[in-house]
Amino acid sequence: MNTQLIKHPEKLSVPMMPRLMYGPILDLRSDEEEVLNFLLPLSEDYPSIENWFRSKVVPGLRKRERYIHRVERDGQLIGVGIAKKGLTEKKICTVRVLPEHFGRGAGVRIFDSLLRWLDDDRPHLTVSEGKLPAFERLFDHYGFSETWQRDGLYVPGRFELGFNENAQPSDESGTKQGSSGQAGE
Repeated sequence: MNTQLIKHPEKLSVPMMPRLMYGPILDLRSDEEEVLNFLLPLSEDYPSIENWFRSKVVPGLRKRERYIHRVERDGQLIGVGIAKKGLTEKKICTVRVLPEHFGRGAGVRIFDSLLRWLDDDRPHLTVSEGKLPAFERLFDHYGFSETWQRDGLYVPGRFELGFNENAQPSDESGTKQGSSGQAGE
């Protein structure tokens, strides 16, 4: 099987599967590839994040339905946030900050930028139960409220917590997911 190598910031290489679950491989621009390579080592709770990024985020960016906010310090990418603004949904899709930069304002900058772009102070978002402690202060600051919990949404045996939405989680086409389904962020 042919595979390509994606280089991670810490110089690790992992194989990338040539056929993706959600759709065809899109050629990434250098800034998109940098964001993907930043996200991969910080996304153990989202095993299909590369497929999602290539098949949902990149086309959405090109249609102006998605937005990426980057935070850099001393020329190094230290944080990324991605939001989606559709006809029926406004969502913060993902926020990642390098662990050594937690508590230094990068998360607030990302959330502020995403909320401005979405023009919504209570968009839908989800977070893995294991990552909730890193976000609790931010969620309290913005007044976000937990509205549902789902076991196995992205990883079997791990709860995903939904905020600012009363409905059950759905995939990006609006289809409700079964308990073993894997929705896109």
